[in-house]
Amino acid sequence: MLNRIITDRIFCGLDIGAQKIKAGALKVNEQKELELIGLYESPIYGFNNCSVTNLSDLSECIHANLNGLASKAQIKVKDVQLGIGGDLIKSRGGQAVIPLVDRGHKVITSRDIKHVNEQARLLGTKMDEEILHDLPQNYEVDDVNSALNPLGLYGRKLAVRSISILADANRMRNIVKAVNQAGFDVSRTCFSSYAAAEVALQEESRQRGCILIDLGARSTNVLIFKDNVLQSYEKVAFGGENLTRAIVKNLKISPAFAEEIKRSYVVALESERHQEEEILVKQENEYKPIRRCAIYEAIQEELETLLDQITAVVERSNMRDYLTGGVYAIGGGALLSGLMERIESSVNLPVQLGKVQMLSHKNVQNTALYAPVIGLACGAYKNTFGYSVASNDDDHWTARIVNRMKELYQEYF
Repeated sequence: MLNRIITDRIFCGLDIGAQKIKAGALKVNEQKELELIGLYESPIYGFNNCSVTNLSDLSECIHANLNGLASKAQIKVKDVQLGIGGDLIKSRGGQAVIPLVDRGHKVITSRDIKHVNEQARLLGTKMDEEILHDLPQNYEVDDVNSALNPLGLYGRKLAVRSISILADANRMRNIVKAVNQAGFDVSRTCFSSYAAAEVALQEESRQRGCILIDLGARSTNVLIFKDNVLQSYEKVAFGGENLTRAIVKNLKISPAFAEEIKRSYVVALESERHQEEEILVKQENEYKPIRRCAIYEAIQEELETLLDQITAVVERSNMRDYLTGGVYAIGGGALLSGLMERIESSVNLPVQLGKVQMLSHKNVQNTALYAPVIGLACGAYKNTFGYSVASNDDDHWTARIVNRMKELYQEYF
């Protein structure tokens, strides 16, 4: 019966972006593999600068988007795992220390670990913030023994160093209200780029040390992983819109045509430009010829700014020597011809396009564009009871009871 419930469930992710709303749906097939069954994208209205500007308009957009997904995939959507980003998100490092015993030593239990994590969370959060992800990076036992997992170790004092991904509470609640008003429940709210990392990065790469660069419309998120833990996150105030504005300014054309040129003709590598080749751009009632080299030159200053900022983030992390897993790029900007080569040259690390790693799916082009929403849908599945049962090879009920009995014995005797 449980297997039937798992395979019958639909898991949906909804990503609220600066320009687009994306939705994706997964199901667990008969082989117990996650299968992508639908993706849908639509323009966003009633939302600007990461704030709800018109609740009704945004609700209608969300309603149309999720209904479009449901119609396309022939499913019924009830609830979603919501993804947000941009200026809504910030990160903060935290730490806390708790005593375990006054004298002697005791075995560290899961309750102790939970306690020190809660202390770090309370100390690192402001009144107007809500924690989306609370991520312990490492623990210290008695100030000398550093451990990724201190469970079962002896000690008198336990400390934690963590990083929290935070959101502006009221602005986030307004987005959740828009989803609810559209007729859907929100099972959980997540940072979109962090959700994308779950499917765009291989576990081995996260363990060895790697970077995820999510190039969005208005900002670029840089996430650095090591030991399978997020070690650093920074937002770069640069996105695809910067390139569009540069084309408008330097080529004196309308934003709509500038966006079309960016998507179709922009290249980031100088060796790829064709000096004399021209394209025709319609301006009012006539066509205006523009040389490809002029397009290349129009965006160079902005591109250099982006590369400098990404490189600065990597340098500030002090982790370059540990990033043997390379760099992965996702988002619309990652599809810009030659950009990954430029990033690779700038940061001096191998760069590749992020791809969905952990599910079987239909032939979907440009999965790097949809990694956040697929990651959100995967997260919706992982938060279910069925996942905890399916992912545990042991008799999980018996093992859990036995482990709890051991902890109680060690704590009190």
